[in-house]
Amino acid sequence: MEIQKNYSFDEFIREMTEAVERAKTDEEKVTLAEPLLGKLVQSASWLPPEKQTPNDKGYARHSLYHDPHDRFEVIALVWQPGQRTPLHDHDGTWGVEGVLCGQIKATNYLQVGRISVDTVKLRYTDTVIINEQATGQLLPPADCHILEVEGLQTAITVHVYGKKLQKFLIFDKSPDEEVYVTREHHVNYM
Repeated sequence: MEIQKNYSFDEFIREMTEAVERAKTDEEKVTLAEPLLGKLVQSASWLPPEKQTPNDKGYARHSLYHDPHDRFEVIALVWQPGQRTPLHDHDGTWGVEGVLCGQIKATNYLQVGRISVDTVKLRYTDTVIINEQATGQLLPPADCHILEVEGLQTAITVHVYGKKLQKFLIFDKSPDEEVYVTREHHVNYM
């Protein structure tokens, strides 16, 4: 009987690089990237202990890799019970997200229109629980969501985005149905 070895982070980066070089569209990048991330989140043995550090003030963001040609980045988020994101987008880029440990609840929205420079219309689509070792895709305009820990266990998620994510929009609910006011948020890393 052959023993299955763990998929290494270096193998993942090599295969992700090949995937983004081969893909012609963002849809193809997401389609190729998701199974690679699925293999990576089957084990946490590749993630260094210092990249598993939580933050009491909010979820912790750890940079793991940034492609030298800015074709993708890989980050780990460490979530303590009760932590969540605001409703946000991903600055117009594609992405895939996977749960390394714990569970995450994703409340998803679709951007259906722009009313003004800082006002958009979002439509709620669904809420899903993403279990350990599972993955999901992000492709604008269906890249707006709230992520939060489900349950009482610390969660670690791994995210691959189509560029270094330095900022994103946060959506604040207005009094009008499905209308949100946007504000820019700049990303910080631990």
